[in-house]
Amino acid sequence: MRFDSKSPPSLGNGSRLLALGLFALLIAACSTIKLGYNNADTLLLYSLDRYVSLTDEQEQMVRRRVESLMAWHRATQLTDYAAFVQHTRARLDRSVSPAEILEFNEGLIARLAALGERAAPDAAALALTLTPPQIDQVERKLVDDNIKARKQSAQEVKQALDARAKKYAERAEYWLGKVSDQQVQLVRASLASRPVDSQYWIEARERRTKDLVAILRRIQAERPAQEVAANWFRAYFRELAQPANADQRARAEAFRRDNARLIAQLVNSASIEQRAHLDRKLSGFETEFVQLAQRGTAG
Repeated sequence: MRFDSKSPPSLGNGSRLLALGLFALLIAACSTIKLGYNNADTLLLYSLDRYVSLTDEQEQMVRRRVESLMAWHRATQLTDYAAFVQHTRARLDRSVSPAEILEFNEGLIARLAALGERAAPDAAALALTLTPPQIDQVERKLVDDNIKARKQSAQEVKQALDARAKKYAERAEYWLGKVSDQQVQLVRASLASRPVDSQYWIEARERRTKDLVAILRRIQAERPAQEVAANWFRAYFRELAQPANADQRARAEAFRRDNARLIAQLVNSASIEQRAHLDRKLSGFETEFVQLAQRGTAG
């Protein structure tokens, strides 16, 4: 998970300290989980509209499938999310190790993978309705996004180490509150000891774009059964979590190890006030997951 990445209000571009923010980004695409969760169909359609102009029939299908997906998610996943957060909060009462941060990361990835597994048939159903001009539209928008991201990455690479450390530390403040000078130096030392990773993430992003467009074009050309198309999306989602290419996988794992060491250092150096701030953030997620799950039971 990318604690030092920019955290935009859109799916899939990264996460912050201890990565729990990714839950909110994934299921809400919004700063408030409840608001996003209860308006998931509208938010998803709004996001899709940035990439492809859907027909009325396609929009109705998306709304129906999102409603079904969210009902499954509410009934089967939210209680586990709350327990996961609660377990994490309990472990933060003491020092944490990089291995524990990596274990948390793996737990988060596993839960995201479960959602991807369940959502694959819905992605396949929509893909089977897309026309060649619609897929062309998706590709153009994704390429435009990648061009903008590459320009931004080039600017970040040129930034001095102190500027990058300051930006990283500022993002940590969402979880810890105001960071100390000592913690900024921890960030600086960590970033100085590893290569700038922007180029790797840009290349990974562009591979994901090409792979996604390739799946859409293959589905449009071959017209497979929905379950076959769903399996192609499942393989795509698995690749996002664990690249098959050995070099790409090694680079991702090295980054996660480096980041885990830094996150452990920041958590272990946290003051009483910072730990309380972190606990309140996590508690807020836990409470909202429980309340959303209870609403589904009551309904």
